[in-house]
Amino acid sequence: MAENNQNEDSQLDELVALNFKITERERRAFKMWCASKGLTQVQAFKQGFKLLKEKDEAR
Repeated sequence: MAENNQNEDSQLDELVALNFKITERERRAFKMWCASKGLTQVQAFKQGFKLLKEKDEAR
């Protein structure tokens, strides 16, 4: 039983595609901003999401 939970937990940490649409202008701006900061798009997304959650929790 514990093995199943560990397997499920590791599966939840695997990278998956996140599908949503933005304009080409926004996509380019995001890519350029990430590159200028030395971040991958995944890193920037994770950091941005973390900041949004923290802001929401502060209310």
